[in-house]
Order: sequence, then structure tokens, then C-alpha cells
Amino acid sequence: SVSPSLGKEFVRNALVIGLISNIAVAFVIYLRYRKLKIIIPVFITMISEVLLMLGFAALIQWRLDIVSIAGIITAVGTGVDDQIIIIDEILRKDVHVHNWKQKIKNAFFIVFTAYATTVVAMIPLWNVGAGLVRGFAVTTIIGVTVGVLITRPAFATIVEKLMGD
Repeated sequence: SVSPSLGKEFVRNALVIGLISNIAVAFVIYLRYRKLKIIIPVFITMISEVLLMLGFAALIQWRLDIVSIAGIITAVGTGVDDQIIIIDEILRKDVHVHNWKQKIKNAFFIVFTAYATTVVAMIPLWNVGAGLVRGFAVTTIIGVTVGVLITRPAFATIVEKLMGD
């Protein structure tokens, strides 16, 4: 447990660092794609994903420690990877695949495979791990599940609509 003043400082610092991290990721994605139509949805999705995970943690009264925050960061990182996969599939100029549905389907095959791999890798940590390691595994599994079921489909729909112009 921490004092209220130290806790307040911790929360403020975490929010500032989180915002700086999201801006840095958005900048790197800008360097790669050079399109605001892509960067803005990525940034909004990152923020949404963090808010959804924190909301879920509050709902189940999960006590967030440094390891749980590392799990959230890991989940958001895999989320950005998945978003890049979706973007690359949509922008890819494949002579065999012209329709959006097939491109999204291809991207989600990769996304779901990566999701399954992450969850399978976390299960031993959840089952065998004690204390901190278990918290990391559970938070990571919750985070990537929220991402795959909620934010990735929303992101794909947003990018499809924006890039379809």
C-alpha cells in the first residue's frame, strides 16, 4: 500500500508516460505510412484499449501493480502489431485479392493466430506462476482478448471506411 500523495503522483506519472508512449508510437507509424487517416485511428485505438482494460480491472476490482501495468503495456503493444498487420493487408497491392472483405479476412487470420500464440504462452505462467508472474499473465490474456474481440474489429472497420474513400 502507498500513501495518498505518493499514489496521486504515481497515477499522474503513469498517465504522462502513457501519453508520451502513445505519441511516440503514433510518430513511428507516421514515419512508416505518412497518412493521418491511419495514425489517428491507431492512436484512438491505443487509448481505447487502455481505457477498456482499466475499466475491466475496475469492474472486477483488480488491484493494479507494476506487473499488471506491464501486462497492459504488452497487450497494447500486441494491439499495435495487429493494427499494422491490418493496415498492411488493406494497403497491399495483391493482384489476387481486390475486395476489402478478403483483405480483412487475411489480416484477421494472422491476428487470431498471434492471439492464440500469446494466450498459449501465458497459460503456463498463469497456472504455474506465483504472485507477480500470474498477475502479468492474467492481465496480458485479458488485454489481448479485449483487443481481439473489441478493438481490432472496430479498428478494421474504421480504417476500411477511411481508406475506402
